[in-house]
Amino acid sequence: MRAPSEDEGYDAYVGRIARGVGVSSVGQGLSRLLGYATQVALAWMYGSAQLGFYAIGVTLAQITNILSQFGMDNGVVRYIAHYSAERDPRRVRGTVIQALLITFALSVGLSVLLFVSAGFLADRVFDKPFLETMFRAFSVSVPFFTVMSMALWATQGFQTVKYQTYVQDVVRPILNLALVAVFYLLGVQVLGAVAAYTISMAFGAILSLYYLRRVYPNLLNRELKPKFESRALFNASGPMIVTSFTQQLNSWLAVLVLGVFAPIRDVGIYNVGFRTAALSTLVLFALSGIFSPMVSSLYRRGLSQDLGYLYKDVSRWAFTGALAFFLMTALLGRDIMAVFGEEFVPGWPVIVVIAAAQLFSSSVGPTARVLAMTGHQRMVMFATLGSAVAAVALNLALIPLFGIYGAAAATAGAMVLVNVLTLISVRRYLGFWPYSARYAKPVIAGLLAASLVYLVRLVLPGDYYGAPALLIFVPLYLAVFAALLVGLGLSQSDRQFLASFWSAVRRNVQRTTPKGA
Repeated sequence: MRAPSEDEGYDAYVGRIARGVGVSSVGQGLSRLLGYATQVALAWMYGSAQLGFYAIGVTLAQITNILSQFGMDNGVVRYIAHYSAERDPRRVRGTVIQALLITFALSVGLSVLLFVSAGFLADRVFDKPFLETMFRAFSVSVPFFTVMSMALWATQGFQTVKYQTYVQDVVRPILNLALVAVFYLLGVQVLGAVAAYTISMAFGAILSLYYLRRVYPNLLNRELKPKFESRALFNASGPMIVTSFTQQLNSWLAVLVLGVFAPIRDVGIYNVGFRTAALSTLVLFALSGIFSPMVSSLYRRGLSQDLGYLYKDVSRWAFTGALAFFLMTALLGRDIMAVFGEEFVPGWPVIVVIAAAQLFSSSVGPTARVLAMTGHQRMVMFATLGSAVAAVALNLALIPLFGIYGAAAATAGAMVLVNVLTLISVRRYLGFWPYSARYAKPVIAGLLAASLVYLVRLVLPGDYYGAPALLIFVPLYLAVFAALLVGLGLSQSDRQFLASFWSAVRRNVQRTTPKGA
């Protein structure tokens, strides 16, 4: 297959992805930093046990939110992009309205169900009575969480990620962290953190609806009668509710099974390790957000050649970011966990094991998104179902024997399985394959950079541990890794991506809020 030429618009596609990532990376980077700061604050304020209660409560709220979305997150992005490309405003409005109303109704019903069943779950399932109060408190956040999520997914259908970046990645995390500190200073225990979570979700829901109307002025236009394509939306969303749920189940399941079989402090330690490892997906998620509607648009127009090459490049960029993080955690895992407190240090292998699985996940690229946006969502459903079954079996088998280390192994194994299955499906149905000789350059650069930092740590006088070690060795590692990448040579698409990316970052730093915010 020949490479696409400039007149086919490939550079324009790369530039659009880079600009989208440039906008979202600032927000996502800040979001991850704020989320991490919140975890550090909760660990310092309440310790591993209280953090464990909070982690189980958040997990139940997230499960309820995913069920409330009913798989329409992918469906609304796909069909808004689809009908916009066909210049069909009635179907665009119908898709937006239907997705918002259905998911809101489901969220209210499931929120009530969680509130009512809180006692049974706390006493009979987890055997931890305090969880009843946590579950009921978290249930209030679910409708706000769902409205915010769906409104922001809808804005992505119009091929923009700046509103999701601003609301979900910047404003809500800042407000949440600030409120956590306020409630703690007022003497409220861990329930203050739950109140902060709920209030920030409510504000995020209001703000996301406001920006949805800005990006789509016809949202409340009564003169434009919506045309509901219920069958198409449900056909796309039905399998994706299974997919969305089972994709997240892998991360939730370990927390829930640990909550049943292990001391509550182990839940807190594992939660910190897992969230740290999840930072390695930052690049993949930033790329996927803007890439998803482009997949739908390019596939609809029959531009499979350009789509295949974009998929290769996106996968390699995601792999490069995840590799940098994985090698860093392998070097500095103990130091990272020490930042949360000495009681968290035994959880450092959790970071390394899960980050290794995330590295493989990033190397295959956004396979599930590619399949979903090209009409192969059923294959994603089957892959994630298989992974979920494996996750249940592995967690139940390994956690009672090995605790948090068994949870990490089970999570990593299920994660690798789902990515193997979706990669095979992408190859079979679309003919795309992410791997090429270009993957060798980041591998060489990463291994050389990690080796150099390891040697420097051995010969450097003084015993640096925890935060001081991170402040010294993380910048050194990243600088050497970046320099080696450039020294080994960049492809044309790499240079185009970096030029557009940094241009977008500069503009986004100069104007950190959307117009009119």
